Amino acid sequence: MLEVGFSRVTITPPLGTPLGGYENRKKNAMGIHDEVSARCMLIKESGTNTLIALIVCDLLWITEEFALEIGQIAEKMTRGVVKKENVILHAIHTHSSQRIMGGLEFFYKKVSKPHNVDKGWYIKHGVPYLKRVIASSVYGALYDLQPTLIKANISSTEVGHNRRYNDPASQVVDRDLLAMVFLKEDGEIKGENVRGIFYNLANHCVALGEENYLISQDWPYYAHRVLKSTYQLPWNSQIIFGQSTAGNVNPWNCIFDQEVRKRHEAEKVGLQTAADVIRTLRPEDLKTISSVQDEESVLKLISKKIRVEITDPAKIGLFHGFNLTSMGYIIEGTKHYLELPLSIIQINDIIIACVPGEPFSEFGVAIKKEIRGRNENFFPIVLELTMGASGYIIPRDSYNKTKGYEESLAVSSETGYLIVEAIKEMLRKL
Repeated sequence: MLEVGFSRVTITPPLGTPLGGYENRKKNAMGIHDEVSARCMLIKESGTNTLIALIVCDLLWITEEFALEIGQIAEKMTRGVVKKENVILHAIHTHSSQRIMGGLEFFYKKVSKPHNVDKGWYIKHGVPYLKRVIASSVYGALYDLQPTLIKANISSTEVGHNRRYNDPASQVVDRDLLAMVFLKEDGEIKGENVRGIFYNLANHCVALGEENYLISQDWPYYAHRVLKSTYQLPWNSQIIFGQSTAGNVNPWNCIFDQEVRKRHEAEKVGLQTAADVIRTLRPEDLKTISSVQDEESVLKLISKKIRVEITDPAKIGLFHGFNLTSMGYIIEGTKHYLELPLSIIQINDIIIACVPGEPFSEFGVAIKKEIRGRNENFFPIVLELTMGASGYIIPRDSYNKTKGYEESLAVSSETGYLIVEAIKEMLRKL
């Protein structure tokens, strides 16, 4: 039998903290539009006492080191009940939350930030506390565990568009929208009966634009507000958005390189997303993944690391020159590599493939094809920026021919294809 526990902790930083993304910003956080959070979904298989925690953070990205430290803290907080290797961390890639490390100023044009009162204080003093706060979400979810009915469905969404307008090699947009609802008992999706809603789609959280200086989840805030109202959810029912492979996908009303936008554009994206989630959760379309009467269930976590060799002298110079070890860059002898942590979580027929970095959508679609090929009854989820930030992961022709902004932070033309093959191999162990 599966038990599920939910917890949410606030990770809103103090005003004056540098925001992640948009290095052209000239100011730090000046206000709070909505609280940013870390949401934990803890799954337990009662027969084996296996526990797996998925923590979704309203952050731009996370590094592997940052994620591993949170796992260690969570294991200590739970007195070893939740093992550190079973804690998976994912960032939704909002551009309106705090940095957890230095930015990419070396890549962007130099800008003067006269209002930068932070001077690195938050990264030095705030981030260690942030790790404990995020880890505490696992502790809270542990004490929320209870048998839960899980239902799911997959539909499609048009909220995103391909932002690589002139790149014929990367026109794929992942249109899948998967939604899961967690219920106390079979019945109405309403009020106290709803323990949580999880949904997964590909769409950059950039609708607020580069002149936004308010802390925010971005468009998911508006989507969650509608979902809470529609389903009359109590305070302790959690809504969790998981970002899929959106390396080349922006909201339909957000033009790349035109980053000055009005706030109502984010609201439009959120409202459309909420409408799509509500449509996906129509009771007649939902399939039961796990019921409270199930005696046997499957809960697995498979993890491995792969290496991508870096052979381009320009990329070696970039990663070595700026010591980008936080992105998984390592040197062994005379060879240079990017090391990528990969994971697969199985919750009965739900398969969650977790990858680092920002893959273009074609790789998410390819991973889902492999999952469905393994078992046509599987419901595939892909989460980018999970357990690491390894730059953009783009198609071969985009890397070799088109050359754009994303290519400059991609270490190899082969990264995405190696990830898909590794996931395929990992699926054989399910």
